[in-house]
Amino acid sequence: MPHQGKKAGKPPERIETEYGYILIEDTTSRGEEVRLYRHNGAYSSGTFLRDEIKYEILFDYPKKYEEAFRFLDVRSALMIGGAAYQYPKYYISHHAGSMDVVEIDPMAEKIAREWFFLDDLYEDFDLNRTGRLTCITADAREYLSSTDRIYDVVFNDAFTGAIPVAKLATLEAAAAIRDHLAEGGIYMSNIIGSSIGQDAAFMKSMIATTKKVFRFVHVLYTNPEDRNGLYRGNYMIMATDQKIEPADKIRYHVSRYDPILTDASISR
Repeated sequence: MPHQGKKAGKPPERIETEYGYILIEDTTSRGEEVRLYRHNGAYSSGTFLRDEIKYEILFDYPKKYEEAFRFLDVRSALMIGGAAYQYPKYYISHHAGSMDVVEIDPMAEKIAREWFFLDDLYEDFDLNRTGRLTCITADAREYLSSTDRIYDVVFNDAFTGAIPVAKLATLEAAAAIRDHLAEGGIYMSNIIGSSIGQDAAFMKSMIATTKKVFRFVHVLYTNPEDRNGLYRGNYMIMATDQKIEPADKIRYHVSRYDPILTDASISR
């Protein structure tokens, strides 16, 4: 039985970091008291405050990461982008595998430990002894180039505010991620956009780029209202070399005119 969270008091409202600012906001959602984590103005993570559900997923889009478990016996995972550790807490408390979390901002882990129950997770699941969760402060691309670890699944939720980290969407990044996946492994990346219209350009380029590396690339909607991919919202790119049929797919079209993202192109 999880113990009561240590941080029942009011957290600081604003924290300045090397990578911008973080706002912590207590409010209610769906009849529950919740705590939200905003990075550079965008909501990027959160937690329920009630002890019995503090490890559950608050936002809808991280629930789509669970689609990987329909096709894999996931024993090891890499999470790129920690923020308030919303999905890592769920993964550890609901699955038996291990997870490495790579987060570039050292303040994120500190905030998650003090105000989003990450310290509670370590105690409740004896993580210091088992080593099932490893928090790594690093640039994700630099981490990938320096490690020989192989994972069953890689989850990407790295954003600067509401903007995806471009250097994690390039051809070189996709290849580096694939190199760290086990045979038949799955790469899942959260992205904000749509399949058509003015919000489609980056998402279509990322899909086209990912398709250059992986045999099969699916796009999942995270909100049923976005099942046609027409509206700006969170979508999940699911890439793998094994033939799978995930649920909640949207139809998309990429053409030879959609730019392929490369390290060189995004640095211009």
